[in-house]
Amino acid sequence: MAKQSNKLTAKTVKNLEFDENKSNKYSDGGGLYLFTHKNGSKYWRMDYRRPITQKRNTLALGMYPQITLEQARIKRDEVKKMLVDGIDPAEERNQSKQQNRANAENTFKKFAEEWLRLRELENKVDSENIRRLNKDILPFIGNMPVNSLTVELLEDQVTNRIVGRGALESARRVRSIMGMILELPRKKRIISHNPAYDVTTPQPTKGNHNAIVHEAELSELLKKMWRYKIDFPQARIQSELALKLSVYIFQRPNEVRGLLWESVDFDNAQLNFVASKTHQKHIVPLSRQAYDILKQLEALRTTSKYVFPIAKGGADNSMSNSTIGEALKRIGYGGEHTAHGFRATAKTILKEEIEFKQDAVEHQLAHKVKDANGTAYDRTSFLRHRRQLMQLWADYLDTLRQGGDVSVFKPDNDNLITFTKTG
Repeated sequence: MAKQSNKLTAKTVKNLEFDENKSNKYSDGGGLYLFTHKNGSKYWRMDYRRPITQKRNTLALGMYPQITLEQARIKRDEVKKMLVDGIDPAEERNQSKQQNRANAENTFKKFAEEWLRLRELENKVDSENIRRLNKDILPFIGNMPVNSLTVELLEDQVTNRIVGRGALESARRVRSIMGMILELPRKKRIISHNPAYDVTTPQPTKGNHNAIVHEAELSELLKKMWRYKIDFPQARIQSELALKLSVYIFQRPNEVRGLLWESVDFDNAQLNFVASKTHQKHIVPLSRQAYDILKQLEALRTTSKYVFPIAKGGADNSMSNSTIGEALKRIGYGGEHTAHGFRATAKTILKEEIEFKQDAVEHQLAHKVKDANGTAYDRTSFLRHRRQLMQLWADYLDTLRQGGDVSVFKPDNDNLITFTKTG
């Protein structure tokens, strides 16, 4: 005869109290019972036999009234189903607790810190990666268990936010960082698949001019530019100075090679000329670095009206339109970076990394920009900001070339990630 179940009622359970003269164990059947304690608490318990050893065991199901009679019976039925399937509910609960504990410990931030420690041992410079982590990644997924991260979640919480502000190159770089970090738990078999590798980011629109827009690659380009005359002794010093001035002032190549001495205003540390594309007067504030280059060129000045006169062919001709491009090819950047590419380099990094005031950047590029009143480009627009911009850009380039910490030129973020240096 089957044992009777559901012996208790909600009213009975509510009224039960501890009685020192009784066992204080009130059965509902099917192994479920309510235990009353002398401190006034009431506990749901269930006795069962372990599937393999058949030894008796007791499982805690919670306290009354947090767990009602109806809820306790549901839990009892769930335990019975597990026993039919040969699952020990106590062991399953322990495994679940361990898994939850592991999930809580195995957060994305934990593996980000581990990744940085490993790279520190390899003498990698990670100030920029830390900045990206603190700004675009950790605030959104840092505390999430890595096994809860999906492609959709990474896109929604991380990359789509970056794409939304138009920073496509930054989105691609952030996707790469997440991918490298998530390889650690994948190799440890904490996750079976690296979701970052399936994240989709829009391909940046490519124009007609190839350009270096990643800091690590730009650093190498700058180093080679600054060694140009050393590595190619037969080259003219003017060619090296034209390369340097191009990256510092990021104007159109024809405006650099065709720069007139009458456009150079040393007293006000600026260039004044008519932009070749907009046909409007344009001012280029000179950083200290650009100013010094022009002073070097002044010492080499001939009878030519051009700052960069042609080597042969008369004083009335400027440097060839292929000179800067050929110099870039010589140092190994043919097809990767063009003379016009310095403009895309500056625009991308100033927008996505340094996050300088965008109207000022557009004005400095001599692009047509309309203000809130619909007024077209004015040569004096944002001049104070543009002076700050050009000096910051030059200092940034020098720091990057010399292997310094360029994060000082970028917006501050709370230092969400720290790690103990070894050694």
